[in-house]
Amino acid sequence: MRNPFFYLFLFLVVLVCKAQNGPVSVNPVGLDWLPEKQEVHAGAILVPENHEQKDGKQIQISYIIIKAKDSTSSAFPMIFFSGGPGGNSLNPGMVNFLLEHPMRETRDIILFDQRGIGYSSALPDMSFDAFDIMAKNADEIEELALTEIMILEYKKQCKEQDISPEYYNSIQNAKDVGMLFKHLGYEKYNLFGGSYGTRIARLVQDMFPEFIYSSVLDSPSPLSGDFLLDRLDSYSLALGRIFDYCENNPECKKQYPKLKEDYFNSISRLKQKPISVTMNDSINVTINAQDGIYLLRRLLYQSNSREKAPELIKAFNEEGGEVINEVLEFEYELTGGLNLSMLLSVEKFENFNPANTAELIKKEYEKYPLIPVKLGFFDAFYIAGRNWHNKNLPMEQRKFQDSDIPTLILVNRFDPVTPPKNGYLFKENLSHGTLLVLDEGGHGGGNRDCKNKVIIDFMNNPSGKLDTSCLNLYKE
Repeated sequence: MRNPFFYLFLFLVVLVCKAQNGPVSVNPVGLDWLPEKQEVHAGAILVPENHEQKDGKQIQISYIIIKAKDSTSSAFPMIFFSGGPGGNSLNPGMVNFLLEHPMRETRDIILFDQRGIGYSSALPDMSFDAFDIMAKNADEIEELALTEIMILEYKKQCKEQDISPEYYNSIQNAKDVGMLFKHLGYEKYNLFGGSYGTRIARLVQDMFPEFIYSSVLDSPSPLSGDFLLDRLDSYSLALGRIFDYCENNPECKKQYPKLKEDYFNSISRLKQKPISVTMNDSINVTINAQDGIYLLRRLLYQSNSREKAPELIKAFNEEGGEVINEVLEFEYELTGGLNLSMLLSVEKFENFNPANTAELIKKEYEKYPLIPVKLGFFDAFYIAGRNWHNKNLPMEQRKFQDSDIPTLILVNRFDPVTPPKNGYLFKENLSHGTLLVLDEGGHGGGNRDCKNKVIIDFMNNPSGKLDTSCLNLYKE
């Protein structure tokens, strides 16, 4: 009978060999909600918290594979990159949605939670505390003070849990994906990123081109942006286009003949007299001027924003309306699906500019007459968030490399967060890039059936001629 220490030694040898040849596979934790179906498989790997220190602390990256309906298909799989930053992918709604998705007819679909999110060594999440701050009747100074206290508290929690937030960023994320590629063992992958997910996908495209067959980037989020100033610009641009649309649309013009004037009146009214509402029968929310702008911007994420934005402005002026509860519930739902601590970790590293002083930010606001008060939540988060960690990606490194991977970029003309200029910026470094600007509202919305068809056709033949006739393309 062999000595038990022999088996311990053998186990260690196998573990070391695995570590040398690829990431260590571990059992995923918490995914017991997965449907018991043969076509759904879950797993997890260990990766370095800091890829520059291979032998340092390890964290877990969990994934799910949904197998193709056609088991004989040779199509390369699609791997999905969620938005946010901080949006999780491993949840029942996403899995059930993709089980019936046309993408799955001929290809496997790979979902994973990015580091710091959901089932992948999640950071302690400040999301609902941030919502509570927004719900208070706090002026700009009070909101900043409350946000500073919140961020210091979660920074303390990270320290107590031996978490280093500076390593939770897109560069480290992309290197996790490289390890996941090797672990899963497919020859090639189709990348599909949405919103912030386009940033990671684009970095993966640069770092691991040998694994990439095609790349689809919907609502592109650049590496060279600024967390606050870009939001001022994109919100002002999207809102201005809403006003222009209403001015030139007979039906909207008839219903809201002075929409722009009504908008300014609503902000002034909220400044003098905030609106108090109760959502979900238990959560009290007070909407003041900066909250009003924040919620209007959030509403612009929706595909029907051209119809709903005037309705919300009217509701602010009339001190009530069902649309207010609708946008609050939408915001609360997004809060539940977003790890705000991860968002801050990422954006502090690559989208905060240390040179942006309070005086400079004040001057930037002056460029946007459509933003008469500070942009609720984002302004305070930008100032207070500078103390979250002390790492910043050097400015000269905040750019993508040239790539010849076939890449499809989609962006909506009325998008309040990733405007069309982001699409043009992405296309600059892509020798085989195709940009489609959709004459649509919302963030990533549009004719879903048509977009799916175009995306699937592209993944099937990324170098072929693409039929986009079903899309509502914007013609400049």
